[in-house]
Amino acid sequence: MRIPLLFQILTLLLPQIFSDHMVLQQGREVPVWGQAEPREQIVVSLLPETGGAPVATVKVRADRQGAWRVGLPAGQADGCSYVLQVKGRKETLRFADVVYGEVWLCSGQSNMAYEMRRSWQAPPRKGEDLAALELQKTDNPGIRVYLSGSRPARRGEPAKDAWKHAVGDGLAPVSAAGYFFAKQLHEQLGVPVGLISASVGGSAIAQWLPGGNLGSRMVEPLMPYALAGFLWYQGETDLAQRNDHYLEDYQRLCAFWREGFGVPDAPVYSVMLAPHTFSDRMHRQSKVTAEALPLFWQVQLRSEQTVPNSAAIYISDLVDNLEDIHPSYKWTVGQRLAKLALVCHYGHGELGEWSGPRAQSLRTEADPDGAGQRLVVRFIHCGEGLVGRSNSVEPRSTARLKWFEIAGADGIWHQAFADIVGKDEVAVMSPDVPAPKAVRFAWRETAQPNLYNDAGLPAYPFQLGK
Repeated sequence: MRIPLLFQILTLLLPQIFSDHMVLQQGREVPVWGQAEPREQIVVSLLPETGGAPVATVKVRADRQGAWRVGLPAGQADGCSYVLQVKGRKETLRFADVVYGEVWLCSGQSNMAYEMRRSWQAPPRKGEDLAALELQKTDNPGIRVYLSGSRPARRGEPAKDAWKHAVGDGLAPVSAAGYFFAKQLHEQLGVPVGLISASVGGSAIAQWLPGGNLGSRMVEPLMPYALAGFLWYQGETDLAQRNDHYLEDYQRLCAFWREGFGVPDAPVYSVMLAPHTFSDRMHRQSKVTAEALPLFWQVQLRSEQTVPNSAAIYISDLVDNLEDIHPSYKWTVGQRLAKLALVCHYGHGELGEWSGPRAQSLRTEADPDGAGQRLVVRFIHCGEGLVGRSNSVEPRSTARLKWFEIAGADGIWHQAFADIVGKDEVAVMSPDVPAPKAVRFAWRETAQPNLYNDAGLPAYPFQLGK
């Protein structure tokens, strides 16, 4: 008599990250692990879905506690689908429609968790709603998604996560920024892309660290699944809570991920927070000033120097409503992250600049108009040249720039005039500061400057001088 499923006792178990439709990271050994009877022999095979001899077979014996782990030899994305078979003494598990490709983990709080189906709540004021268009697709086999920590179907049931094709109900709850990152990679690289989405709105970075409730529940169970790199979009909660140790926490987070997934040199790419009225957060008694966000931006930028193989993108131009902490255009966020990965990780330098202009150096010179001195800022990541965007009739390349300030020896900041004076230089002056000593740019939470490079990427905030 067949035993009802409810009362079957399975002795061969794998983490939920192993399921039909999964993506295996190409180019590196693929760990496969689980639980079995103590000392039971496990045979793991990768079989062509069309039949034939195994592509790879590895054997291992479970330890005295029943734990086991093997490594499948590195494979390459070849357009074929496979079956991953795990065979024990009495049971055999088979996972179908398995492909090789590129696997990335995206994590953070609400702006990373921002779902594909959510764009209707704050539709963009410019252009089409690209998320809504993607949700209308009926087939999307090149992108697979895994939503870690999905809510159980019924109260009391464990979460039942599984890989899914990025269409319809499988795509709707997935990170929009993460999905458009995966879409851009798939289109450029021509291989399947697997996106692991693990984000929770309102979460602080401490919750994702070792021992934190989210790190333990949503990320550790995935380790050491083979992947290529990590995406991080978080910080709003820590800014509001005035976390003075955010940089150290971020360093720990990166180390935790890299060690746990066995990828010590994997890239970590983050998103700098968008302009927002944090000092008047929904008219509550905010504990931060209008300069808290610029200071936090500098912390996010310092992470590039303290965490090897990491970088941050800036999105000051992607905000329609400064009072909305969840800006639109998540597709552009994903596309910028993808360009960063394509250029810096996959070696597609021909795609051009992935970063907006960044201040590199500062010099003082006489003002040609004879009004004292001016400061000249030299930038990197300018592409073919700096651009001052304008809505007026004057040419874009000569538009007067906004959000520059300078200060003299007294340290008092004054609004300044700023103009592009070369391919990579901006001159800044003020008649109120004849002997300027320092310059800063976009130094306010609501700053949306108009300085860009020719790739259409906004200049990063900075402060230089004494």
